[in-house]
Amino acid sequence: MQYPIALAPMGGSAGGALAATVSRGGGFGILGGAYGDLEWLAREVPIVAGTARPWGVGFIPGGSMPP
Repeated sequence: MQYPIALAPMGGSAGGALAATVSRGGGFGILGGAYGDLEWLAREVPIVAGTARPWGVGFIPGGSMPP
């Protein structure tokens, strides 16, 4: 990581393309994993993983799931 900048893991908004752009730019790209939608993650993770740069996934803890 070149710059101390992290992308906020906004569920549904911070997808693979945005996280990859932040990571390629020298920051820390974080996918907005929200409640862990597996279909969405399967589509978005490979996009950011392909950067070979630091990245992560942010989740909302299970105890705070909406009713």
